[in-house]
Amino acid sequence: MRLAILLFCCSAALGQTNAPPTADQKPKAQDYGLGVGAPTGKQVGGVDILSDTQGVDFGPYLKEVLVEVRKNWYRLIPASAATKKGKLAIEFAITKDGKIADMRLVATAGDTTLDRAAWGGITACNPLKPLPEKFTGQFLALRMRFYYNPDKDDMKAGSH
Repeated sequence: MRLAILLFCCSAALGQTNAPPTADQKPKAQDYGLGVGAPTGKQVGGVDILSDTQGVDFGPYLKEVLVEVRKNWYRLIPASAATKKGKLAIEFAITKDGKIADMRLVATAGDTTLDRAAWGGITACNPLKPLPEKFTGQFLALRMRFYYNPDKDDMKAGSH
């Protein structure tokens, strides 16, 4: 089984569970701009940052985030994924204090077990390390994409 993960930016709010939200859930109090189809932003190592970085280098920080999410995601992938193809995207924000906020499943793999493994890979990291001190913004917006048994075409940036 081949698996791949790419991180891309968007935004988020507080208090998520280990399962993707249902359509009837109420919006969060703060608007992080999630689910609006933001274009791809600055790519930093497998991560595409859509929010303003204020000139701060998030490369080392996002590399650590990717390692943690991947470790948790791999642990949660069901055995049935070995024979399935799928790709999905989850948008969320990391607040200044490192909390994961307002997660949204914006593209489903078409299989709840695959979606839940990816969702849990992120939530199991909560909270992350605080954002770098030089960054004065309130949050860093991300879009993270997960691929199960991807083809070469799936791995092209923005192919979701």
